[in-house]
Amino acid sequence: MTTIEQAIARIPGWAGATVSVTPLSGGITNLNYRVDVNGESFVVSLSSEDTGVLGVDQRRTHRSTLAAAETGVGPEVAHFFPELGILVTRFIFGRRLSAGEVAQPEMLHRVVRSLRRYHDGPVLTSHFSPFLTLHAYLRGAQARGAILPEDIAEMYARLNAVEAAARGGEIVRPCHNDLWESNLLDDGTRIRIIDWEYAGMGDIHFDLANLAAHNGFSEVEDETLLHAYFGTVSRAAVARIPLLKIAAELREAMWAVVAQDLDATAASGFDCLGYARTHFDRYRQLLRNLRL
Repeated sequence: MTTIEQAIARIPGWAGATVSVTPLSGGITNLNYRVDVNGESFVVSLSSEDTGVLGVDQRRTHRSTLAAAETGVGPEVAHFFPELGILVTRFIFGRRLSAGEVAQPEMLHRVVRSLRRYHDGPVLTSHFSPFLTLHAYLRGAQARGAILPEDIAEMYARLNAVEAAARGGEIVRPCHNDLWESNLLDDGTRIRIIDWEYAGMGDIHFDLANLAAHNGFSEVEDETLLHAYFGTVSRAAVARIPLLKIAAELREAMWAVVAQDLDATAASGFDCLGYARTHFDRYRQLLRNLRL
């Protein structure tokens, strides 16, 4: 992986300038730094090649971030060096949201307004399906000899049933697909969204379900989210969100299984195994819902 010193030396106008570097928390598969130079603030994100097994493609991330920036939701892109895994964006001055406050009515409406902005934004060249991603993660985990839960075959059998039940009714738009609270920033005016590695054309219901799963929404809060987004709550949407939350939980667990041996996650100190256990348990719990 490129070092921050190597990245700074590569960026035009930065070498030899007075540069202040501050490591940023929150990155798991990337190393992120705030770099202040010549009175301007940037985020330098450094990626390693082995994140490709997670479905990360640096050129796709760059294109998705450019598109998100057009909508005013994503950060402005300043530099990109794909061969070195360097993406430089403008630093967004704001604060990260907490999971608890995302569900609060006023904040939820602000988040929804930002979701709608990029859902209505430029068409992306890539596509995203949580189900295709999950099958790819299983193949990757098996190929790497990763230790999987004893009931993984049953989990995927149930996933196939969930996928069949969720088929139909998709609304395909540009989606972020990784809406955990650390990717949501309040700049005081608008909710901004960072880290577009998994963005692609997909079903907006999964984007909403992903947001709800990451932020621990109850069924009542799921319906509040649907009403905030659509202005009404249909029976079909109420049925789709719990199904896609199930897929979202298994995706988080399997992501961690595949990520556990990567250089980037080792460098970040992220507890992949603990994260995987948590989301496997949440997946099993959702499958026990009698309404399923």
